Amino acid sequence: MITDAPIRRADSPTSRRPPAKLLAIDDDPDVLCSLQRRLNEFDLQINLACHGTHGIWLAATEKPDLIITDVRMPQGEGGYVLECLKQRVETASIPVIVLTGRRDGDLPGRMLRLGAVKVFHKPVAFQELCDEIARYIDLRERERE
Repeated sequence: MITDAPIRRADSPTSRRPPAKLLAIDDDPDVLCSLQRRLNEFDLQINLACHGTHGIWLAATEKPDLIITDVRMPQGEGGYVLECLKQRVETASIPVIVLTGRRDGDLPGRMLRLGAVKVFHKPVAFQELCDEIARYIDLRERERE
């Protein structure tokens, strides 16, 4: 789960660039909905996958700029997802943030060794997650119509 808190937003640039692509992989629909709802205020193309192998396929076909994944999922747990992504030329350079509810002692170290750039335990403060996302992609506010 992602906790609600005030958000500091990145300044909107004057030049128009295509939105960054973000892929979220989690078997919990509440987490996916929460991520999509909270990130929807930013100019992002958000793809959602409900299990590991679906996420691997979307990463290969959609070429996201950043991936957020859970660890414990059906059809491809987070370690497997990381291994597959980092072994493929087309996905190896995509940064991956791990969100997990598991408290296993070496889990964060294992995920980092497999190629994750950051591991957060759920619940995570949304601003803290946004700060990490902003290290890899531009979080511009979506233009209001």
